[in-house]
Amino acid sequence: MRFLFPVLIFCFLSCNTKEQDSTTNYISVADEFIMKGRAALKKHYFFQALAYADSAEKYSLDEANVHFFKGRIFSELGRFEEAKNSYNKVLNISSSYRGVWNNLGNNAFRQQHFKEAISYYYKELINNNDPIPFRALGRAFVELGETDSAKIYFEKSIKIDPSYGAAYFNLAQLEEDEGNLDYALQYAKKAFGLDNGNLEHQYVYGSLLVQLGQEEKAIDNLNIIVDKWPWHHGAHYNLGRALVRIGQNDIGESYLEKAEKLRSKQAKIDHLENTVRAVPDDPLSYAVLAFNYRTVGRYNDAMHSYKVALYLDPSNFDIWNNVANLYLLQGDTTACLETYNNIVTRNPLLTNIWLNMGVVYALSNQQSKARNAWNQILTYEPNNVAAKSYLQKLDNN
Repeated sequence: MRFLFPVLIFCFLSCNTKEQDSTTNYISVADEFIMKGRAALKKHYFFQALAYADSAEKYSLDEANVHFFKGRIFSELGRFEEAKNSYNKVLNISSSYRGVWNNLGNNAFRQQHFKEAISYYYKELINNNDPIPFRALGRAFVELGETDSAKIYFEKSIKIDPSYGAAYFNLAQLEEDEGNLDYALQYAKKAFGLDNGNLEHQYVYGSLLVQLGQEEKAIDNLNIIVDKWPWHHGAHYNLGRALVRIGQNDIGESYLEKAEKLRSKQAKIDHLENTVRAVPDDPLSYAVLAFNYRTVGRYNDAMHSYKVALYLDPSNFDIWNNVANLYLLQGDTTACLETYNNIVTRNPLLTNIWLNMGVVYALSNQQSKARNAWNQILTYEPNNVAAKSYLQKLDNN
């Protein structure tokens, strides 16, 4: 019997030489679909991401990886039950799959089920001594008001990875809440130094400088925030305070006034975010949230919410049109035109879309395509005044 095991291994390797090549091909195809899916998910193309995940599942010998990716997609969509189902499928295959318990915890956290989240994070740590679940535990304990426990886990996270800026940031917030501003500033400075370019870290650092009377340093940092995040009421407020303190009253007061206007807009956004959290299947709620993000300049958040709305209601051409307009607002005419073309492919009778498409083509110096778009309108509405007017202007030029 002692000879059977090596003989069987030899037979397995030799008999599956061709099969091994086929397996390698299957794995590479599946991985390629997952890579494409991740790229689609990054752009909030949820339908495409799920389609790639489904394709990967057909070829993959590692179904856990596919289900894990699907869980991420559903989490991005705020569809937490479907995400949970996908992650549970991962656990049915491997209870020690790296990251799955952590992601289940994140799902529970986003639903404000903090005790449930903590139980998942603990399970992640059984097989994964990583700084991320330690920090996640700290954040959950903060939400439960157990700040001593939170501090312990943030510190454990840093002990594992001393360069983990996010954990220093959380400690800065914790110390600030407890009134320990000097300690908070030290942690905030460390977080900002480690993650230079992280605007959230820079904002907390700047606001602490204001509280500690270091206005000149604060102004330098907060000017960057209001430039890159013009919607951030806290940055405007703290910048205004700092400017008033150094005698620049007029400009300081203007920032304080702007902060108050932004604060009321943020209150409305907070309400809408709570609405979509409570009613995650309503596309109109996501569209309204997206519109409000857009009005304050939070274009990435607006795009994400519009794309979730389209996942829920893919035939809503008004939302598709808003997506195209948002691309144009961001200066991405290519994506804008792709979206317009997608709309008219689905419904060629939408003359207002052809009209807008023609305008964007004309602005992009693609006059022949602009002409084609406006002529397309006349095939459906021969007396369309706007299309005729644009075509006449094109002829005159």
